Amino acid sequence: MAGRRRFLGLTAAALAAPLVVRAQPVLDADVAVIGAGAAGIAAARQLIDWEYDVALLEARDRVGGRAWTDGAALGLGWDLGAQWLHNGRANPLRAEARALGLALTDSDFEDMQVTRGGAGPDDAARVALFGALMRLDGRIDAAARTVPRDATLADIATGDSLDSATLRLSALSMGGDPEQVSLIDAAALESGEDVLVAGGTGGLFRALARDLPVFLGHEATTIDLRPADHVEVSGGFGTLRAGVVLVTLPPSVLARGALRITPGLPSWKGEAFAALGAADFLKVGLRMAAPVPDLPEFAVDLAALEHGQAALLHVDPRMPVASVIFAGSHASALRSEGRRAVTGAARAVLRHHAGAEAVAEVTHDWAADPLSLGPWARVRPGADTARDDYAEPVDGRLFFAGEAAPGPLATTLGGAWQSGIAAAGAIWEAT
Repeated sequence: MAGRRRFLGLTAAALAAPLVVRAQPVLDADVAVIGAGAAGIAAARQLIDWEYDVALLEARDRVGGRAWTDGAALGLGWDLGAQWLHNGRANPLRAEARALGLALTDSDFEDMQVTRGGAGPDDAARVALFGALMRLDGRIDAAARTVPRDATLADIATGDSLDSATLRLSALSMGGDPEQVSLIDAAALESGEDVLVAGGTGGLFRALARDLPVFLGHEATTIDLRPADHVEVSGGFGTLRAGVVLVTLPPSVLARGALRITPGLPSWKGEAFAALGAADFLKVGLRMAAPVPDLPEFAVDLAALEHGQAALLHVDPRMPVASVIFAGSHASALRSEGRRAVTGAARAVLRHHAGAEAVAEVTHDWAADPLSLGPWARVRPGADTARDDYAEPVDGRLFFAGEAAPGPLATTLGGAWQSGIAAAGAIWEAT
């Protein structure tokens, strides 16, 4: 590790000479971390605790990545991206939020209104749906031990209409249709109790990044591994020299070639990026004029699911704000019609379940965001090693972390955080 100096600026001016002359070049940082989302923030915090000099480079004008809480459009804070801390006590971010004094509110998926078309809430259909969901979990786990590598959720369909709706609701949570979701990957992921965090997930990560050496508006575009004793990271800001680099960019962005790496990466790495395509997912925030008394937190229409129109309503228990989530081919079809079609469909879902009209709306299509190209990474069926290959270091100096990394919390903020901590540990071992 090089000098324990805090990197102060990426300019053409020469840096002061170190106090101790070493047989290596003067480095701007021990570790350059590219991306100040959950994984980058977690890794930077851990590495700084271990007394590494870290430069955290972020292309946006804010930290958090796809954890972004906006209060302008609705007049109340709403998460345009990741909204929940999933998976109960297994999620390390719960402890981080509590340590910051942020209140956590339980989010109860079983508090759900179920309808079947225009007939209104149907308690019998609700009981049947949750029974079918429990049975589906067991079928997925059992099938994953015997099915071919390229099996999808659609391969365990029974043909029953309730089963079809259940499969589509399960696939919605993974950002696709049953035909698009890898059964083996679905079996590897865990679910559990979810919570909402005060101030939104964006506020959580702003607090977690406080006092970190973050350089906003610093988009890295090239990494040069050719020097034998350091790595060069370059962009519009200039060039930074580091001992090692941690990349936390989404695999879709890496597959597009937004970060040029010299020499080129091994073929298996590129294949992993390509196999971790973006989930197909749209989310709309709707503010209501007033709370709707006794409205369940979640709502779904089985008739819409059975017809391939995957949509889920969430009503925030803390304020008069609802989120409508679309996924898979239905999300794609709405996107192709434009923003007005997306928000119009969301308003219709709210009207159907709550009998309420929205007074304000907001949405953000992560697929059109050039720094994300999607909300999270979904494994292409058959590419069951893609998550492991994505996270595998290259050359002992180039490391990777993010929600696409393997583990039972993959695709979530908690999984991204854990992968950042794991990458920090790998850097410790390598240096």
